[in-house]
Amino acid sequence: MNAKSSPVRDSESTQAWLVGSGIASLTAAVHLIHDAGLPGCNINILSHHGETGGGIRSSGDANHGFVLHPGCLPYFNDESVENLLSLVPSARVSGKSLLDAVGDFELSERFSLGMKAQTRFLRNKEGKCERSGGAHLSIGPYNRLQLLKVLVESENLLGHNQIQHFFGNDFFATDFWVLWSTTFSLRPSHSVIEFQRCLRKHLPNIHSLNDVRTLDRTRFNLYESIILPISTYLRSKGVNFNFNAKVIDIRFDMDDNSSEPTTVTGIVIRQNERERIVILNPNDVAIVTIGSPHSGHQVGSNLDPPLQPSVPNDFNYEDWSLWIHLAQKSTKFGVPLNFNSHPQESTLVTFTVTLHGSEFMRLYRVLTHDVPGSGALLSFPDSNWLLSISIPHQPVCSTQPPNTHVIWGYGLRPEKIGNFVDKPMTKCAGRDIMIELLSHLNFPIKNLLPKSITIPCFFPLATSALLPRYPKNRPEVIPPETTNIALVGIFAEIPHDPTFNLEYSVRGAQTAVYQLMGLPKSPPKAKQSLLLDVFDLLVDS
Repeated sequence: MNAKSSPVRDSESTQAWLVGSGIASLTAAVHLIHDAGLPGCNINILSHHGETGGGIRSSGDANHGFVLHPGCLPYFNDESVENLLSLVPSARVSGKSLLDAVGDFELSERFSLGMKAQTRFLRNKEGKCERSGGAHLSIGPYNRLQLLKVLVESENLLGHNQIQHFFGNDFFATDFWVLWSTTFSLRPSHSVIEFQRCLRKHLPNIHSLNDVRTLDRTRFNLYESIILPISTYLRSKGVNFNFNAKVIDIRFDMDDNSSEPTTVTGIVIRQNERERIVILNPNDVAIVTIGSPHSGHQVGSNLDPPLQPSVPNDFNYEDWSLWIHLAQKSTKFGVPLNFNSHPQESTLVTFTVTLHGSEFMRLYRVLTHDVPGSGALLSFPDSNWLLSISIPHQPVCSTQPPNTHVIWGYGLRPEKIGNFVDKPMTKCAGRDIMIELLSHLNFPIKNLLPKSITIPCFFPLATSALLPRYPKNRPEVIPPETTNIALVGIFAEIPHDPTFNLEYSVRGAQTAVYQLMGLPKSPPKAKQSLLLDVFDLLVDS
């Protein structure tokens, strides 16, 4: 039996077990309550971490430095996220939803910000910064033809290929590629299928990719503005949060004819150094977040780089153990090894800068002609690390004192030696990264460095969901011939939709709930642009 044809489950007797406490599990819990009618007390969230949020969380303070983990880029939150936020009440304004609160805040910010961002790229030419808005994205006739070929080809024929199999070095030096790669965290060695999906969904909006839109602007960071309010709401509904509870295995009934796993019968949990088994009835459901792009990450400090294993690839990928166990039971659960065994192609180094005083922001406005919060990213195409920074509206954190500013950034080629710092970004303390950034900006290091605290974070699997893959490497949200399990997160397959963004995890969780509970609805489909809609965008300026 395939869960796509599941009968409507009885909401009063169904117990839902959600493995993971990130946005996918939180979304599933909200829709189980609103769409499937489950009482909150029938919903159980299991996480071996100590809090909700997964990869979208914030920490720190002004004295020691704030740390932001945006989780995934870009946000570009569309209908699925709108639907989720419309179901959660605002914690600040009675009678309004979280979506209303985000919209009200965006409206007030739009008037204060004024015009859209003018600068997307900065190049340091002989000590002088040249800025560009990314309006001229010429790629030449050959690359234009190759881009069209990628756009129209079927995913089966694109297969396991990398982006660089279709383009030469000249393409990767264009502003078009820098805009695309820094916006979507794509490297030439990443999957050409993911590149195609990004193109088909976002190419018509290429000239507005840097615009901060309604759902991309929240009062504080996403953790405080979205994750915490959803978590608070679920607690008010009686949802059971079980932290420091690691799911180490899932047990199944087997199909008599094929010996394939069909129905989840038990969940094995390790908590407080003890193991216990939760028994599931056939009417119960399990929604499991598989893999994690944040597994194995290390946090450094202003004076020390993030710790890294002395043996290459010897990372602790604890978040992947359950998916590995599932994959050993059946190929229909995917191939996690495809994604967690190539850190040289999936590593990012991110950094959060806490600035004391307003000099950096003043110089930023003068240099870019932009107000903080008006643009999504500012990238440095000539940076060996391919640095990008986000200068959001302030404050970013609710505990942020006046005259303190927080910015965030990342390097897409952190294994390279810096332009100004003679070491790879992966080996840099926060202070080193700030020196490199200030040098690209041509800002006074002597004045600004003592007034900043930079916290670097090393993520060996950050972009692992973008690695080349074969069709069955990512499992379906509802694995074939199963009755009560769904797999969610950025490693579950949603046809034609580009992964590594918030919308993807939300849509997958909605799909899981609707299909497992036998509901006559489905999430909005991923947007697809017609070839005719984008053809003229590929003509040289």
